[in-house]
Amino acid sequence: MTKKKFIKVILWNFLSLLLFSGFAFGSTESVIIPDTSGSPGEYVTIPVKAGSILPESVVTAAQLSLRFNPKLLQVDTSNISFAGTLIPQNWTRYAFSPDDSTLNVALAGAVDSISGSGTLVYIGFKVLSSASPGDTSVIHFIDIKLNEFVPPVVKDGVFRITPTSVHENENLNLPKDFNLGQNYPNPFNPTTIIPFRVNGSQFTVHSPVRTTLIIYNILGQRVNTLFDESLKPGTYQAIWDGKNDAGEKVPSGVYFYRLTSGGLSETRKMVLMR
Repeated sequence: MTKKKFIKVILWNFLSLLLFSGFAFGSTESVIIPDTSGSPGEYVTIPVKAGSILPESVVTAAQLSLRFNPKLLQVDTSNISFAGTLIPQNWTRYAFSPDDSTLNVALAGAVDSISGSGTLVYIGFKVLSSASPGDTSVIHFIDIKLNEFVPPVVKDGVFRITPTSVHENENLNLPKDFNLGQNYPNPFNPTTIIPFRVNGSQFTVHSPVRTTLIIYNILGQRVNTLFDESLKPGTYQAIWDGKNDAGEKVPSGVYFYRLTSGGLSETRKMVLMR
């Protein structure tokens, strides 16, 4: 084989790899959940949106798994809609909730593919009556794939509980205690959610207080700083993806997370199982 032919073969193999490996997706290819809000007792619809899917990507399947805070939101599997979305009517659609904090959606088409920008699915949630204004839930992508490939841009959404007409004075709903909740799921792989509350009794309403949330290994060495900023009194969540500050995956084992806020601190234990 001549050198010129050899170079052509290498180039063709490289282009084929780009086409069939999913790299043919546009650089702005994305799947996101927009930040939304709702009041206790309200039913809300949240879209999962895709952008800039190239026709040559030939996307004929999609799958996603979402996690949310079951203390604030309840998914309504009977209120999952594909009307007016990118998904063709002849695609197979399957949605189920394996537990009260997770939703799985699987989509596949035998002929038609999807392209362009638009909504993949509308998901119905009920905001639980026990939720308080100021509470937030991260709606987190556990997994997302178009065909067999993860889009270059993936963005979780944040759902914020807003006051109803009977809770117009949000000071009535500020948390009155400092609290670090147990992470869920636990044990976990690859991500877990850590709920916590910033004290609302000793601070002026809306007065931020410096808050840190740090992961430590069993030797007491710092692994990752999840939070280090000033927060107003309220309820929050943080997500740990099982990586250290350098973005490297840490091994299976027992880890500790410590919340410090306004001179108060609390520590809990969690287990990572890879």
